[in-house]
Amino acid sequence: MANPKHERAARAAANSSAAKWRRRAAAAARRPAPPPLPTLGSREHCWCGAPRNHTWPGQDTGTPHPRDTKETS
Repeated sequence: MANPKHERAARAAANSSAAKWRRRAAAAARRPAPPPLPTLGSREHCWCGAPRNHTWPGQDTGTPHPRDTKETS
């Protein structure tokens, strides 16, 4: 006959928060990594498609990069 205290202790250890965390961590390690998110721009081009480090009207005065212009369309 099995020891009831031992069985109860084994069940408690299996259901502890540490054991649950270890199971989740092991399951996460088995899952494949998600694909990388698409990036805007590249080393050669700005996100708008123009060459990197290009200028736009008002850049000298601190105007932010335009979003809808003939250059970016």
